[in-house]
This record gives sequence, C-alpha cells and structure tokens, in this order.
Amino acid sequence: AADVPKLKLKWAYGFPDTFSVFGQPSVVGGRLFLGSSSGQVYSLDARTGCAYWNFKAAATVRTAVTIAPLSGGRLAAYFGDTRASVYALDAQTGELLWKTKVEEHKMARVTGAPKLVENRLYVPVASGVEEMAAAQPSYACCTFRGSLVALDAQTGKQIWKTYTIPDAPAETGRNAAGTRQFGPAGASI
Repeated sequence: AADVPKLKLKWAYGFPDTFSVFGQPSVVGGRLFLGSSSGQVYSLDARTGCAYWNFKAAATVRTAVTIAPLSGGRLAAYFGDTRASVYALDAQTGELLWKTKVEEHKMARVTGAPKLVENRLYVPVASGVEEMAAAQPSYACCTFRGSLVALDAQTGKQIWKTYTIPDAPAETGRNAAGTRQFGPAGASI
C-alpha cells in the first residue's frame, strides 16, 4: 500500500469503437491478450502497449483469452463470443485457425474462458439475455439450457456436448398474455 502513491503510468491503450473490455487480460510471453465489446481481440506488447495484431470476431468478446500450445510448437489464443462461437487464433500472428458455433439457440453466448486439457477445449455456454427477454409478455420463455462443450483443440470439431438440464424444454402452458411458456430451462455455465 505504501508504494501506490509512487506508481506512474507506464503506457495507455485506447480501444477504438469500444465501450468496454470485459474479460481479464491474459499475459503470456510478454504479451497481453484481451477482447472487447466491439468484437476486436488484441495482442499487445506488455512492456510498451504497442499492438502486435487485432482480430475482429463476429460479436462482443466477454471471455478472457486462453493461450495454450498447439501442434508444431505454436501457441493458440482461444476465446468465445456473444453469438456462441468459439475461435482459435495463432497467438503469434492473429490468423484465424478455426471458428466453431457451439450452440444454435439465439440467446446463447460464451462468457467464460475456454479451458484446455489434453488437446480438448472445454467451453461453458451461457445465456444471460433470455432472462431479460422473459420480462416481455410476448416472449415464449424459456427454452435455453446451459451446456458444456468439448472441442478438439486443433480442429474445433465438437467431441461432445452435455446440457446442464438433461430434458429439452417442453410447453408448460401459457402466460396471461396467451404466449406459450416452456420449461425446464436455464442453468447457464
């Protein structure tokens, strides 16, 4: 605490067309990796703040970026977006290696950082927006189920997927506005 008044700004970086950077930055090999509300993912020099590369994802990136070894001695940068797609980039160049959609539900999103274990990338799938849509009497709520998806880290191919709620939602009745209602649902990861 005594050192805090002595701290001085080393560098700053302005994120264009961005209102927020959600996930914590990952620091690997002298670089910072982070995503933003604009969908841009950045690799910055940790000492200077200079950009090595940036990549434009299809939607907001709220996850931290997971950096892990790839075959051939390269490193991959793995992350998800708010349209439920997962990406693998070459961490050195920012080149897209693969992109995989892990859930088709229109309210699905990936907000948790993917985790790599023995060439499998485990991806948590959430919603977060169906809860807001449910406030509208005209919305047929609720049909989203959270899931965990295992992908091949080299190719992005889905190995398996398990839902947090095993039973698919079924119609349970209608609300006061006459809109169909469904359940069970929820349990985002």
